[in-house]
Amino acid sequence: MPRLSLWRQDKTNDYNFFDSNIKEQIEIGGTAFLVHKYLGPEQVGEQNDPSQPNYHAQDGASELTIQDMLLMENRDRKYDPDIYELRGVYNVSDNDFDLSQFGFFLTADNLFISFHINDMMDKLGRKLMSGDVLELPHLRDDTLLDIDKNGINKFYVVEDANRSAEGFSQSWWPHIWRVKVGPMTDTQEFQDIMETDTDVLSTYASEIEISTAIENAAEKEYDGQLNTSHLFDYDSIDFVHGDTFPASPAEGDFYLRTDFTPNRLYKRVGTRWEFTADTNPNDDTWETKVFSQRRFTNNTDTVTVPGADVKSKQGLSSTIKPKSDI
Repeated sequence: MPRLSLWRQDKTNDYNFFDSNIKEQIEIGGTAFLVHKYLGPEQVGEQNDPSQPNYHAQDGASELTIQDMLLMENRDRKYDPDIYELRGVYNVSDNDFDLSQFGFFLTADNLFISFHINDMMDKLGRKLMSGDVLELPHLRDDTLLDIDKNGINKFYVVEDANRSAEGFSQSWWPHIWRVKVGPMTDTQEFQDIMETDTDVLSTYASEIEISTAIENAAEKEYDGQLNTSHLFDYDSIDFVHGDTFPASPAEGDFYLRTDFTPNRLYKRVGTRWEFTADTNPNDDTWETKVFSQRRFTNNTDTVTVPGADVKSKQGLSSTIKPKSDI
């Protein structure tokens, strides 16, 4: 009598039986996923950079090529214009606020989706990999506040992929391919998809509209005078501002001259008004407009400690030295 064993070196009828049942289960109980297949880096021309080779001038780019060898990333991605449909299953979960941290944070909108390996190979020609984009029609938002706009499908990008632990049958052969996906964003990597029929996902136009409205409002409110008195945030100091000094100042009074650009802050010392800035008042940098930050970042004072005079302005690398834990 031959030895009983479910394991076989080749994929026998036992494997085919399990595989057909698993495939049928996913086809019947799974949902549709529209796959935007990643083809490799986009043609961007010669960059004159050894770390960014021009694959298109050589043997052509593919999923295996890397656009930027230094940063190890593919910023300009090319996607197949054809869309492939696969069936898959995953556990639907709520995307709640995480109240265990300071502030409002949404829990990561990551999904773990399982696909049938042989069905994926037949339809897609390869396994799903990082960079592929999945479109989920069953998460389509067709109840938008703007009734004139069409519904929006949910898009996810594959971040990781591997064989699923629960996808091994009794014959010890894998049947399930499990991918981890995260929400697709309107970034450079996915412009090949965003510029087609999914531009409704982009917030670029709205952000430009908001920015333009803010600039127009600022131009309307600007009266030719720079109101920077709120920038001089000295603690426990009370001062007034104007274009001429007061007639009867008291010792120690502060006065902000708004007829200078940038505005200048003075302190009454004896019979003179002492300019409080410690560098060139004609220096038209952001530091000259925010005096409290100026004193901190450009502190030229020297502090006397036992045995030495130490400069207040020092780099962290010179003040904090690495020490052994032993």
